[in-house]
Amino acid sequence: MNHCFDQAIPPRIGVEVEKWDLMGKNLDPSIVPLSVADMEFRSPPAIVQALEEMARSGLWGYAGWGDRYYNAIRSWVSRRYGWEVQREWIIRTTGVVHGINAAVRAFTQPGDGIVIQTPVYPPFYRAVRENGRTLLENPLKLVDGHYQMDFDDLEEKLSRSTTTAMILCSPHNPVGRVWTREELQRVGDLCLAHGIFMISDEIHCDLCQPDHPHTVYASLGEEYAQQCVIGMAASKTFSLAGLACGNMIVPDEENKAILAAEVARSGAYAQSSFGTLALEVGYEQCEPWLVDLLAYLRKNYQYLVDFMAQHFPQVWIAPLEGTYLAWIDFSSFGMDDSALANFLEHEAKLYLSHGINYGGKGFMRMNLACSRSVLQAALERLLDAAGKHDLI
Repeated sequence: MNHCFDQAIPPRIGVEVEKWDLMGKNLDPSIVPLSVADMEFRSPPAIVQALEEMARSGLWGYAGWGDRYYNAIRSWVSRRYGWEVQREWIIRTTGVVHGINAAVRAFTQPGDGIVIQTPVYPPFYRAVRENGRTLLENPLKLVDGHYQMDFDDLEEKLSRSTTTAMILCSPHNPVGRVWTREELQRVGDLCLAHGIFMISDEIHCDLCQPDHPHTVYASLGEEYAQQCVIGMAASKTFSLAGLACGNMIVPDEENKAILAAEVARSGAYAQSSFGTLALEVGYEQCEPWLVDLLAYLRKNYQYLVDFMAQHFPQVWIAPLEGTYLAWIDFSSFGMDDSALANFLEHEAKLYLSHGINYGGKGFMRMNLACSRSVLQAALERLLDAAGKHDLI
């Protein structure tokens, strides 16, 4: 085990980091937010070294991408997921959310119905609504403590004549599911049967636990690949979110041209030279680091589960198959969402992502990508605050 994940990192206060700035002003530097999905871990040493060398060069002109970038993606996706990516399929974006919004505009028309599976990452809602499309929710079902897709409801919504697309979260944020190949096949068959274009957000694909392997939607078969776009990035994998580097992968030549034109219309022509290099080095050199990270995250999750079982047995935590995000049901505290957020933030000094923003009343999302000591301190604050309210 590489124990670099136990190392403390300095507070990121006053340096324009969204995750920290959301806590407000006059912060206690000992309080680490466990909200926004970027890690409280330094990027792998090989990436840090490469970016330091680029920074010292003082030459950061307009960036492009070539053989090294393509080969890094091709090799990574091939060896990890068995999917063979072609160079001409790749469209660079500033991030996967940028690509999803472009895909919504490229492959649907104003007013069209687009299906999302709730609770889900908030930008999915905005990608539909803010682009003038009609939001169709296909709520996930909680069956015996395990989230499942409601295929009957999904088929009903996909079969509507006004429905033209679906945005899939795979692995799913925030519930932590890694969809099986069989589940994806069933979704894909419904999409093919009803002429639905699939926009598959797979940004968390590298963060699946070993016993829950990721399946790329497009790898299901040629017919599925021809009616989809796959969003991928190294940002979640190696803690690179601020470097603005995403990839939309479109196997069909005509669809690729349509999406490329929409991305161009968005005016996002510049690419990040730092993001380009970080992806290349990450995919080329940092797989062992990722293996250690996944093991550490699993232990953090188990620490959370054990702590809550001991002190808050009434609180339910979704099984974590992928991502580093724990989905926690605090409804047993008997508070509405506003009161729950107020209690956690102002009394427990515990800053989490509000579940109501994802579509989950009574839930909070906790980022587990932090040192064990940070997680332990956060949970101890929760325990202390709960004791003052007889919530234990």
